[in-house]
Amino acid sequence: MMFQKYICKTKRIISVKHVLLCFCLFTVVFLFGSCEQNLNIEIKTNDKRLLVDGEFTTDSVIHTIKLYCSGSLITGKPQTIVSGAKIYVTDGRETFDYIENKDTLGLYQTAGNVGGKGGHNYTLSVTNIDIDNDGKMDSYTANSLMPVSVKFDSLLSYRGYNGDGPKVINKAYYKLFFDGPGYVYPFPLVNNYIRYGTITDRLGSGEFTRFESWYEVPKVLYPDSIINRYVYFAINPSDVKIGDTINFICYNLTNDQYEFLKEFDNNTNSNSQFNSDNIYDQLKIPANLPTNIAPADKAAGYFFVYSVSKISKVFNE
Repeated sequence: MMFQKYICKTKRIISVKHVLLCFCLFTVVFLFGSCEQNLNIEIKTNDKRLLVDGEFTTDSVIHTIKLYCSGSLITGKPQTIVSGAKIYVTDGRETFDYIENKDTLGLYQTAGNVGGKGGHNYTLSVTNIDIDNDGKMDSYTANSLMPVSVKFDSLLSYRGYNGDGPKVINKAYYKLFFDGPGYVYPFPLVNNYIRYGTITDRLGSGEFTRFESWYEVPKVLYPDSIINRYVYFAINPSDVKIGDTINFICYNLTNDQYEFLKEFDNNTNSNSQFNSDNIYDQLKIPANLPTNIAPADKAAGYFFVYSVSKISKVFNE
């Protein structure tokens, strides 16, 4: 009888274990089924951004803007050009339309030689494009003051020494005015004046992180005030002979523009192979760089508005 009771008790235990096992298996199957259902949900994402590469200056030239659509870090799609946009730059008095080049899509140019005026605020407008492919046209803007150009008074050049050997010593004297730049980026050229280039020609070179004490200038606080300054620079004597023309040029930059340039140089390697047709390749340039294009969460790159100052002299020792 005792043996029989033991058998019965064992059977009851086995039955309870069987029920618990079935319940656990059912739960596992249910959970796995739920997970599989969630994983099968299509992930829809769109990390495309408009990339803007352009400038507007006081120089009377054909100004250009290049538009790209960023590649996707998720899908691995490459960057592409953006065609069909409507673009203009205005200060509220004059408006300059940018027309797409028929032979180079994605490249937009002014109809002729035009230039801005120092002390004016300029607005960039980009419309008639659908970057995120949601069926709605997107619009982008950028705003910036074009600083009043520094005015060069004179350029003094002579042969001398500056600590590391013989040089051609130069001092360029200039005046600062109200609404002038926060920074100036100076550089000399001998004879090849016409090829001084633009800011975007120098991006990623590391130039904007060096000699910062040269770049920063004081702000003129009152409209009728003037500050006199000079900037010193040296040229290798072998690069200059009697009769050569020494050209001294500087970009007049706002504080925001200079901070972007410095951060760009700090985050890039001057030895990197940049695609000159797309300097804001997000696979090479950090995505956290600032932009002056709005809305900032849908755009990248920078639209530079700056003035240019120049002075030249024939070198006669």
